[in-house]
Amino acid sequence: MNKISKKITFFIAFLNIIIIAGLFIKTTIDTKPSVNTSFPVPGLQVGGLYIQYTDGVSESEVKTTLQNSNITINYSMEYDTNSTDERYYIMVDKDKITDVRDEFGEENNWTKSVPTIKKGNYYIITVSEQATYDKNFLAILDKYDLQLKRFVWCEIRFYEGSKKWWIPEEEAIRIKNELEQKENIVTVQLSYLYP
Repeated sequence: MNKISKKITFFIAFLNIIIIAGLFIKTTIDTKPSVNTSFPVPGLQVGGLYIQYTDGVSESEVKTTLQNSNITINYSMEYDTNSTDERYYIMVDKDKITDVRDEFGEENNWTKSVPTIKKGNYYIITVSEQATYDKNFLAILDKYDLQLKRFVWCEIRFYEGSKKWWIPEEEAIRIKNELEQKENIVTVQLSYLYP
């Protein structure tokens, strides 16, 4: 063997010894996390709720509904905030929903891109404010004897003492699911806190 082949053979043998030694020798690796986990960071935090009520719900009815629900933390309530463009809706009987949808056709500016909500035997379709002035849209409502209604939005903020507070997402989802079973509540949206 020439001199270069001997060096390559020696180098390969040396690497094999190091690899085998590395497999059998216990090395001390720092397995502690680099982040302090003694106080776990909470999951997603919810600072409040946006509750969408059906048309005509009074402030006292809203308060009664909230008092009879299982919300265990202090909260403040602002009635009829309407801070969203989801203000109007129609309730369509389940037997008429296909016909009404067909009549709406391709008019993208009439209904909002919000999913239709099934509530009992009815479907709730969110309608744009622009549609409320459209003669063709209003003619379809007359044809199917549908009434244009207005959502009542209420904002709930959680607090503890004089401080704004939050609840874990799991608790908020439980409250949301409970509230959405109420007859006069259409949807409940969570208001997340972001760090």
